[in-house]
Amino acid sequence: MDEKKIKIDKAAILIRVIACIAILALGFIGFKVLKGKKKPPSQTIQKERALKVEARTVSFTELPVLLEAYGQLRSIRMVEIAAEVAGSVVEVHPRLQTGEVIAAGELLFAIDDRDYRTEYESNKTRLEILRRDKALSAKELTRVQTLFEKSNVGTRAGVEKAEQAANNSADRFAQVQQAMTRAAIKLERCRVVAPFTCRITGKKIEKGQYVAPGKIVLSIADDSVLELEVPLDSGDAFHWLQFKEENTRSEAWFADPKPVQCTVSWTEDAAVNAVATLDRVSLFDEKTRTVKIVLRIDAKQFSQQNKTMPLVSGMFCRAQIPGASMRQVVELPRWAVSFKNTVYVVREKRLHTVPVTVMRVQDNKSYISEGLAAGDLVITTRLVDPLERSLVQIVSGAAHE
Repeated sequence: MDEKKIKIDKAAILIRVIACIAILALGFIGFKVLKGKKKPPSQTIQKERALKVEARTVSFTELPVLLEAYGQLRSIRMVEIAAEVAGSVVEVHPRLQTGEVIAAGELLFAIDDRDYRTEYESNKTRLEILRRDKALSAKELTRVQTLFEKSNVGTRAGVEKAEQAANNSADRFAQVQQAMTRAAIKLERCRVVAPFTCRITGKKIEKGQYVAPGKIVLSIADDSVLELEVPLDSGDAFHWLQFKEENTRSEAWFADPKPVQCTVSWTEDAAVNAVATLDRVSLFDEKTRTVKIVLRIDAKQFSQQNKTMPLVSGMFCRAQIPGASMRQVVELPRWAVSFKNTVYVVREKRLHTVPVTVMRVQDNKSYISEGLAAGDLVITTRLVDPLERSLVQIVSGAAHE
């Protein structure tokens, strides 16, 4: 019974093994059949895509440098006027108001001069009396000296007494003369006139007001010439600012700059502009390492051009100052030069990165002094991290602006 059961189990196991082998064989045969029916994919040729760029041929040129700086206009003279004598203000100019322009020589204000005039007239009268007294004393001294020396009349003490009287008379005359001169000066100082054609910038005086000596009552400005002080980078000043070739100064200071004509324009409206002249170097600022230069604007040009809105003191302005010329440089758009001072050139239709020396950046232009050769093709299209030796195609048209 047991042997019969064992034989049945072995037969079942054998059947299962044969069934598994048959299934695997069928699967393998099916795989081979399906693989034989599969067609290989079609072969495609991979082509390298070229970067379309714009480029320009390198050519060297000579270009002038235009220095730009900003500053605030100011009048050439700013004067504060103080009363020089005490008294009440009896008269002021009818247009003595802030912003008014008063011609040179016109009366600004007058102080009550009656006390000083009385003092002057009194001293003048006393001076006439003392002048006569001085003459009589001198005459008496001469008479006494003559009698004593030639006729032996009188005494030496008498001569000395006459001389002392003459000296006293001369001293009193000199004192009164000085007092009259001081009174005349005070009398003159009672009337204050415009020292030049001026603009009133500040007013602290009214008719009837009492003023004391030294008290500032007016502020005036001379707008006949305007000055613009602007800072320049010390490197720009050293390389590009034009100075006179002969420095006659013995002091350790900058030579006089060449009086080149500059353009000054209002930052709010470039149409409001004027022609200025480079005048001088005013300061070297060790904190900012800048050189401050002064430009001068002759205000006559505004009246000649009939400008109702000229440049005025206090305006914040932009100055363009012609400098020396850059020689043997290549002009490129600013974006054609990377922040690492490299450019992309085309050689054998491939992109190559070339390091360059940037001499100056001005008006969105970069000026290259070294690193390029005449005839090189420089890519002017803005590129972001292109692959070295990428295939490029130069398209026609102007450089991308």
